[in-house]
Amino acid sequence: MNICNKPPNKTAPEDLGEDGPKVQRARRNGWSWPLHPFQIITWLLYLFFALVGFGILVPLLPLHWLPAGYIVSFGVCFIYHLVVHLTAVSIDPADAKVREKNYLGPLATFNRNQHAHVIENHHCHVCDVNV
Repeated sequence: MNICNKPPNKTAPEDLGEDGPKVQRARRNGWSWPLHPFQIITWLLYLFFALVGFGILVPLLPLHWLPAGYIVSFGVCFIYHLVVHLTAVSIDPADAKVREKNYLGPLATFNRNQHAHVIENHHCHVCDVNV
């Protein structure tokens, strides 16, 4: 059933015939190249908010609030968010069974003629592992 002509969720590249999909490389974490445009936008926004916060908003505070403004905004929020963001970007979210395989080459394609779903009976047809 197709509600409102919404396309199905794509979880893996599909074998689309002779043209086929463009080759996708497996990503190990958020530092894998090429960067996604959302990653670039995120880092630019992070820099923008840091500049606005420390260059405009905190200096506008009353003088007796300036130390607290820099300590709370920089010492707690900014550094905490940076550490958590770098940790999340650096983690490899792959399953241990998937990590055992070498996925440095192109990703496998998913053929909907052979299988209805990517994962059936706890077996991933793209990764070829039991999950």
